[in-house]
Amino acid sequence: MTLISKIAISLFISVTSIFILTPPPAPTADDLAVRQPEVFEGYGRPVDIPTTTSTVPVTTLITQPDACQTVFDMARHVGWAEQDLTQLVAIAYRESRCNPAAFNPTDPNGGSAGVMQINYFWCKPSSYYANGYLQAYGLLRTCDDLFDLETNLRSALAIFRYSNGWRAWSL
Repeated sequence: MTLISKIAISLFISVTSIFILTPPPAPTADDLAVRQPEVFEGYGRPVDIPTTTSTVPVTTLITQPDACQTVFDMARHVGWAEQDLTQLVAIAYRESRCNPAAFNPTDPNGGSAGVMQINYFWCKPSSYYANGYLQAYGLLRTCDDLFDLETNLRSALAIFRYSNGWRAWSL
């Protein structure tokens, strides 16, 4: 093996070990705080739409399904930045069709759950977190809590910040 190959391998191992052996940063109180103090009413009764007797066809532009609008509203409520909301809804639609009850049992580490399809890796015990990363910061008690829309989006926000962006969703 040449000297250059040995140096390259040593450098690769050094850089990789920095990322693998460094525990992830803890979310701060600011990260976990609710940014919108108002009460979320996304599950309220829909507004009645008046009927018309007109014979003129009415075309209504639908930009996203109602479930995705609920995801958008809840994400804003839990503190996602405005510039990330459109991407978040696109990922939620791709991952689960904006369905908080979605579950994929074929993903590694026990599956992925909820609207953002958070892998159970994030809520299972590891060498750094005895109960799991998300439990260590009080975001949930068990992996089943990921089926709650608000909990799922708060957890996704913590993962987004830990990953410095959308890397956890392989964009």
